Amino acid sequence: MHQQSNAAASSRLPMLLFIAWRNIWRNPVRSILTIAALVGALVMVILYAALLEGVSRQMVSAATEITTGHLQVHRQAFVDEQDLYATLPWSWIPQIEQRIPGIHLAPRLYAAGLASTEEFSNGVLIKAVDPEREAAVTRMLTHVRRGVVELGPADPGAEGLPRDNVVVGAQLAKNMSLAPGSELVLVTQAADGSIGNALYRVAAVLKPLEPNFDRTGVLMSVEAFQRLMALEDGFHELAITLDDITTLEPVQAALDAELERLGNHQPLDAFGGAPLVRNWRELSPSIADMLELSNTFLLIVGFIVVGLASLGMLNTMLMAIHERAQEFGILLAIGMKRRWLLLMVLFESLFLSLVAAVSGSLLGILLTGYLEEHGIDFSDSMPDGYDWAGIVFEPVLKVTLQMPDVLNASILMILVTLVASLIPSWRLVRLKPVEVMR
Repeated sequence: MHQQSNAAASSRLPMLLFIAWRNIWRNPVRSILTIAALVGALVMVILYAALLEGVSRQMVSAATEITTGHLQVHRQAFVDEQDLYATLPWSWIPQIEQRIPGIHLAPRLYAAGLASTEEFSNGVLIKAVDPEREAAVTRMLTHVRRGVVELGPADPGAEGLPRDNVVVGAQLAKNMSLAPGSELVLVTQAADGSIGNALYRVAAVLKPLEPNFDRTGVLMSVEAFQRLMALEDGFHELAITLDDITTLEPVQAALDAELERLGNHQPLDAFGGAPLVRNWRELSPSIADMLELSNTFLLIVGFIVVGLASLGMLNTMLMAIHERAQEFGILLAIGMKRRWLLLMVLFESLFLSLVAAVSGSLLGILLTGYLEEHGIDFSDSMPDGYDWAGIVFEPVLKVTLQMPDVLNASILMILVTLVASLIPSWRLVRLKPVEVMR
């Protein structure tokens, strides 16, 4: 008896599928409008997912490739108070490179000073880098708006005074009317207590990197910094990039252990504090938090957009059941089980959502493919890009499509539309054949 029941059910299923497919085209205009609404919603979710992924990747790129690197090492006192004397020994760099493979190191030094021209003066952040090492770690020195980045000695000026080349931030150059070839005087208090001052030539103006550096940044070579600040014993910051970012956590742990070993062999002074290793997520917590929340944002936005589009599905199924109420009453009167009618209505909703899923996925892939190649260009209104959470983004916003996002968006749409169709289906279950056949 049980086998006969299973056989009867399996024979009804293809018939129900056929009838459900025919039913959705009994009113083609209404079905096409419903499918179009679902397609539009799916395309919006796919575009949003691609945009979110593109922004996330740009965030990581801006946080690691342009200025920060994957890891940074400082003394604790430098992190807390920007202590000029909280330095790390130069001798540690080759030892770290030798013991931890697959990494690139770039030392940096910092100081505060006053920059002056004939007409303007401004407080500045002086940053010193090793051009060769910096080029292997970040793209900062290639992020140039005007001029050529040369951080070596410059030709003597008209007065014949010796001078070095420097590079300045975009906003500082605008505020002080600086351009490649301009002269700049820097005055600061050196590490030995003397007044450090020297004449410099502006070799280049950088594009926006980060808001603080753009407003006050002056970039010079390590040698020029040492002459200006009388500080030769060490460096303040060690920026590190990895050949393989997936090894970030093991490398960070190995670096902690190596710094402890070096500290035991070459003890540091107690005033600067212990060396502190931080990864880019710890250095840019707002970006890390944004990346953590991106999947949640995608799910919420996708549910809202698809949910609104599913109201069209709800209306379509309500109208279909209302128009065919007498048919359903006859089927119930001749003995068809309500569960089969319910299943048939759900199949109609499923077919509508499947057609919309295929069409929306293809259209979404085509649109995101175009945007992946050309991007969304804001350069007319924001030629220097825009900053968010201290990170400057390029004016051309790239989108990145991942096929799992397309699949997840399609599944989400199908599930939401099936849930929406349960409301009219419940009305079908409660039909009374005698009433609807009058």
